Amino acid sequence: MRKQHKTLSIVVLLVFLLLAAVFMFPFIWMLSSSLKDKSEIFANPPIWIPDTFHWENFTQLFTERHFGNVIVNSLFTAVTGTVGALFFCSLAGFAFAKYNFRGKRLLFGLVLASLMIPMESSMVPLFIIYRDLGLIDHLWGVILPRLTSAFGIFYMRQYCMSVENELLEAARMDGCSENRIYFRIVAPILIPAFASLGIIFFVEEWNNFLWPSVILRSEDKLTIAVAIRSLQSGVRTPYNLIMSGSVISILPMLAVIFIFQKQIFAGLTEGTVKG
Repeated sequence: MRKQHKTLSIVVLLVFLLLAAVFMFPFIWMLSSSLKDKSEIFANPPIWIPDTFHWENFTQLFTERHFGNVIVNSLFTAVTGTVGALFFCSLAGFAFAKYNFRGKRLLFGLVLASLMIPMESSMVPLFIIYRDLGLIDHLWGVILPRLTSAFGIFYMRQYCMSVENELLEAARMDGCSENRIYFRIVAPILIPAFASLGIIFFVEEWNNFLWPSVILRSEDKLTIAVAIRSLQSGVRTPYNLIMSGSVISILPMLAVIFIFQKQIFAGLTEGTVKG
């Protein structure tokens, strides 16, 4: 029995290693191609390890393609959008979880129904509104539409259900205002939810392509997803630079995930059993 269990464990381990290799293949190919000459990317048979590592692919992005400014733009939109979305989603989630008001169920149902509306269907009216507001070709035009999220509101509502009503009532009896209750009591409880949902928002903001490609026009305002797309130029597309830019684009996400992985898993697992 023990021998069969050990054999089964080895088989399962081998299967997971095979799956990991399959999922890692695109990343390994991208990393290898980022250090190749353009001609080596399409060599047949494939060249996995180039004879000469072309580190100039990365330096060229910063010296000729202004990727330093691009990264600053992306960090600004991703960090600002994430912090803002967490704040507004947590406020709305707390209100739906702990306050009773007329039309609460209907309003929450409309919030959930908005999940079925694709972004593409609202781009034209949204573009007209932002044009009238003078936010075309402005980074705030990228940030503002994503400061609320139906998924984020739902997630925070479920998490806020865990806050004991007695704790809130005791704070009110001690004279705490609703603002102090949120910032002093509710927000610290929501830290695991902030971590897990914040990673989701950050990755979405960092990889956001469609809306920034519509609203951003100037080269000095581009975010990293749009900047990588702008490298494509038909037959002369520098695929080696595209691969290098793609490597750069995933580094912040990997760093954030590795740093906050415990909080991510804690927030996701706890959030699934609330309410």
